[in-house]
Amino acid sequence: MTAKRKLTDKSSSPSAQPAIKHKRTCQQPKSTNDTLTEEEYLKLKTYLKEKKKILKTFPRILLNARGHLSQLNESGFSECPLLPTDLNELILYSIYGPGKYVPKWSSLEMQCNLNQTCVLIIDGCEVKTKEDLSNFNSSLPMFSKYKFLPPIEVELPPSWCSDNDTDTTTSITDDIASESKLIEKENVEKKEICSRTRLLMSLNQMMIHNYPLPTNKRQFTMDGFRFTKSHYLPVTDDSPMFAIDCEMCYTSIGRNELTRVSIVNEQLDVIYESFVKPSNKITNYLTVYSGITASKLKNVKTTLADVQEDIIKLLTPDSILIGQSLNCDLDALKLFHPYIIDTSVIFNLNGNKGSKSKLKLLAKYFLDMNIQCGNLGHDSIEDSRATMLLVQLKLCKSLTYGDAYLIGQKRLAEFVNKKTKINVKHIETFKKFLALLQSVSESSAKGKVHLKKNLMAAYDNIFSTSKLSIEEHSTNKLVLESVCKSMEDTTNRFCMAHMQLKNKNNLDLVNRWCEKYWAAMSSFALCAVLFTGCGAEGKNSVCLLNVKQPPLNNLQDKF
Repeated sequence: MTAKRKLTDKSSSPSAQPAIKHKRTCQQPKSTNDTLTEEEYLKLKTYLKEKKKILKTFPRILLNARGHLSQLNESGFSECPLLPTDLNELILYSIYGPGKYVPKWSSLEMQCNLNQTCVLIIDGCEVKTKEDLSNFNSSLPMFSKYKFLPPIEVELPPSWCSDNDTDTTTSITDDIASESKLIEKENVEKKEICSRTRLLMSLNQMMIHNYPLPTNKRQFTMDGFRFTKSHYLPVTDDSPMFAIDCEMCYTSIGRNELTRVSIVNEQLDVIYESFVKPSNKITNYLTVYSGITASKLKNVKTTLADVQEDIIKLLTPDSILIGQSLNCDLDALKLFHPYIIDTSVIFNLNGNKGSKSKLKLLAKYFLDMNIQCGNLGHDSIEDSRATMLLVQLKLCKSLTYGDAYLIGQKRLAEFVNKKTKINVKHIETFKKFLALLQSVSESSAKGKVHLKKNLMAAYDNIFSTSKLSIEEHSTNKLVLESVCKSMEDTTNRFCMAHMQLKNKNNLDLVNRWCEKYWAAMSSFALCAVLFTGCGAEGKNSVCLLNVKQPPLNNLQDKF
């Protein structure tokens, strides 16, 4: 019953404050010693307020309507299992944060406070019937103990890897490798392994990288823009290449305007060089970057229109323009051009497709050149020569040279398409799951993957990056010990273990594995545990999710 009671007033003076009414859902206490004083009540109120405030900062997973449909019912089935890509999206979102990867079936609140993402895969468990689910839940009490989300069904097969099964159905040729061989044969006399036409940006790439394009959507910003030619010829491997670099200063209209332009040819000769007088007043010369000073522009009368006319006369109808983030230079020049090679796109040092390396770093790493040194600003001639040398170097190497992203794509293609024996039973699902590791390897996040030895063939040499390492172990015990050690190091943002259970009924052992795995995780870590062998035919998996929360001992000590 719901009873009302008054706080005990320890003061007998008539000036004492009135008692505070306090509601509780319980039986009326028999002893007055069970009452709260006003001081205790205020202290409890403050504690609960602080606790609520702190809990709001804790990361947690919430399922939406789509996620609830993937939960197992009492019979051990779900209305709509998740796909491997759905699960990958949540895990990648936990690593990357808002942006490219957004789960459509759940939300991850306060992702910014996550310390780690931990995945544990256990092959060999089975949940095919109502009785199996009941036995599964009762034999793995740690998941209810630590308040994991109810089991979710994911379309992952009962066993990805088997020593006896091989995959001989794939026969797709690695396009990158075959094209490189073809190019090498065609250009053997020119000593160009990679064709220059293969390095050209596509229209889609130009749109992604914000190149000026004569589209209707941007027409209102295209005032003063001109085409480099009235008509163009098809570009070929014999088309001339010109490297361009521009310097800009900040003007009174609130944007950068062109103040210098340099163009070099394939022989690194300067064929065009000019300072430019902006049409608006310069408010910041940006000397530390541009190298431009007031004295250098003192007697300059060349305008942007003059430079446009000179470049239009200089270029041929099939010219290829080269530059580092050339979209900025063409925007300053107010020129449209269809044939572009961008060194910030064809070179990639970290494997992240969305990031760009600075020209200074590329020149030092690939050319052993020191450019943009000191505080006197950049030299547009020096920068344009560096971009030309980078492109010429790539032409003599291969399409994947200097591109960590393409190298990762190539290795993945080699793995899933090779005809040699690989111990993967369900190749299509495994390929979808590998997209997870591929994406993690593109991130700057450090990660560790630990596998039982007989599973290593499927993972071996897929991603050999300094950030993500894959290690094999002879027993499940060593796999578990190693991944727990990796999780203790919080610099490892992603940790994963893949184990196999010999006896499907030995769930008590699995519970101990999971207890140890959970204990080794740091606070604010996302945990995903996958048990293969779910559904009517055992073709899917059970997934349990949770975020490990820290204890509130420090808060309790204050009160």
